Amino acid sequence: MSDRRPYVRPMPRDWWARRPFRHYTIRELSGVTIAIYAAVLLSGLVALLQGPAAWEIWRGWLASPASLVLHAVLLVAMIWHLRTWFQILPKTMPKLVVGGSPVPQRLITLIGTSVAIVCSTALVAFVLWRPF
Repeated sequence: MSDRRPYVRPMPRDWWARRPFRHYTIRELSGVTIAIYAAVLLSGLVALLQGPAAWEIWRGWLASPASLVLHAVLLVAMIWHLRTWFQILPKTMPKLVVGGSPVPQRLITLIGTSVAIVCSTALVAFVLWRPF
């Protein structure tokens, strides 16, 4: 039998809800919204495979007030997730050096966020005003 007694740091049960972990917990929970939205899209695909009647029921559910509220909540959570993801990006990537000087982290966040906004806007424009 070993006499070894490793130190076990005492941790409260709600450590994840306290500072400084609270912000991280909220950020990670916003990632769950992506899984929820993927489930919504997957249910639409299943409805499409089941036939026109199921597809129309699914489309009708999308137009319901509950679905609109759900999509509004998911949109806010995804925007939060996107914002925090691009804030974390320069801290997790190797240091970027251009012309012998390091690129500021704020510039990397700004460029990443701008590219995401431009691509999202282009996708929405394509879907709303598609030629076919």
